Amino acid sequence: MALTTEEVRKIASLARLRFTPEEEVAFAGQLGKIVDYIDQLQRFEAGAPPAGMAPLPPMPPISRAAPEDDDVPRPCLPREVFLANAPAALDGFLLVPEVRRASAADTRQVPEARPGVGDDLSS
Repeated sequence: MALTTEEVRKIASLARLRFTPEEEVAFAGQLGKIVDYIDQLQRFEAGAPPAGMAPLPPMPPISRAAPEDDDVPRPCLPREVFLANAPAALDGFLLVPEVRRASAADTRQVPEARPGVGDDLSS
């Protein structure tokens, strides 16, 4: 199924994407192939083997025995354990470098690292 560039624009707006006109043309062909493949999968009769192939034996039922499959609330990692692995912390909080946009007056591009708990500030 061939998609028009207008259909690609509509899909892109629903996905909150912006494409150049060249990308719209390229994606029209690619998305058309994907839609064709989905149509092919929908026509496939589940359980019927392709022509000339013997049927497969039935699959055993899948059990959900792993405890990580259950969505059960669990206690959080204790703050002390979390902060013990942190590169820098202050007053029980994780310290991260300041992130800011560089202005014309500010030529620094990389944020400065701030001292963390255990850092030697005496030098």
